[in-house]
Amino acid sequence: MTIFLDVAVVQIQSWLARTPHLRGRRGASRMIREATMAEAVDEMLTKFTDKARRNIAYGDIDGVIALEILRDDAVDEVERHVMRHLRKRLPAAPLRSTRWEGQDSLDAHAADEPLVTHDWPAPVPEWPASKPCDWCRSWPASREATVGAGDDRKQVQLCEDCGKRHRYAGFTTSTTATLKPGVERDLLERWHKEHNSKPTLPDKFPDLALLGKENDNTHLATVYADGNAVGKLNKELRDLRRNGIGTNFDLPQAISNATWSALLAAIEEMSAGTDEMMPVIAHLVGGDDVLVSIPAHEAWWFTRTLQITFQDALAAELADAGLADLPVPTVSAAIVFHHKFSPLPAAVDLAGELLAHAKKQHRGQRASLAWQDITHDGPYPLHHQAPGQRQAPALDALIDAWADLDSLAELGASARANLAVLARHTDPERVKAHAERLGLWDSVQRFLDGPIPLEDALGMVRWWRTK
Repeated sequence: MTIFLDVAVVQIQSWLARTPHLRGRRGASRMIREATMAEAVDEMLTKFTDKARRNIAYGDIDGVIALEILRDDAVDEVERHVMRHLRKRLPAAPLRSTRWEGQDSLDAHAADEPLVTHDWPAPVPEWPASKPCDWCRSWPASREATVGAGDDRKQVQLCEDCGKRHRYAGFTTSTTATLKPGVERDLLERWHKEHNSKPTLPDKFPDLALLGKENDNTHLATVYADGNAVGKLNKELRDLRRNGIGTNFDLPQAISNATWSALLAAIEEMSAGTDEMMPVIAHLVGGDDVLVSIPAHEAWWFTRTLQITFQDALAAELADAGLADLPVPTVSAAIVFHHKFSPLPAAVDLAGELLAHAKKQHRGQRASLAWQDITHDGPYPLHHQAPGQRQAPALDALIDAWADLDSLAELGASARANLAVLARHTDPERVKAHAERLGLWDSVQRFLDGPIPLEDALGMVRWWRTK
């Protein structure tokens, strides 16, 4: 039996959004990439080649260092060495180390529980009499930096973590590839390979909002997606491999391929043009995780396409490997609509809570989608304020209701508002009478008895884009 050690950045979405500035988020993205990429791990293990090596079978996921331990008595030493490596490069990131045991990597990671799990929270600095960091407001400032350009150029005082973010950030419009953040560089390269075009990416959230097709270009959507039932597939694949079936199937690579295929297809689905500037800011793309910001009116079509394409792409990979009978993981997602100047950390944290709610509601057995509009609903999860107030619809239910949502979206804002008041405060007969006057009873009726309540449906189409 072999011990496998995984060391990962946890709560990665919150750490990426530790600062409200997009530049700070971009710098953090590149910091993670450079700290955990294969070349960095190999260099880190230069003096440990007899004790550990990279676990190639685990795949290449940003924020995760996966190792195969060669000597059981060296696991503690290797773990401490990896922690020193990551803490030097990611000063404020929370980390977790996990040990697994098995015949091979797939067998080990299919276990119900790891051997040992250690959490390594971010260090809490002592508070000397000094100015707090201008970005995170969490650590004392220790260095000065110049941010912005032209009339927006200014001096800021940053802590150690935010200072690294600033140095690593670069700009997406730069012609020097090494200055581009890792995730977004990958996105541009993959887009160019498929479309033979070289768009840039927006450097500011207001620029992103302006790329929306609709007249109201003041709002964005933060979309966070994560896979369901990947562990179940891993276990079934392990059992098949014991019988010599699927031994050459690379599950981590297949999931990564499906995630990127889904993201590119979802971007293609957006109505905004992509020839000059792509209407997306990618915060995180790794394994089966996606965290992006897009113009608000693009969110529903984007997320629907992302969820459908991921499942279809992974199903195709399994079929090509002769594994079509295995369960195909799905993707659940959360959408947070917010103003372009709303702090990114608030949107990211809320999206994480909503996604957890959607997964829990459907027990990770199907694709689902939770959502909230900070401008109209407030910044706190509605399912915490009043349990059951807003459910996360399953993807198939959302698709089934799509044409009727299109019909509601075509109503004027005042008509939708009046209908929402009736849905909230009166009996179904008055709702029916009002809907019949509008010629919408057929569309409204499904929301009185279906899985998507009428009030929720009216909130959804506030940011709807019809084809």
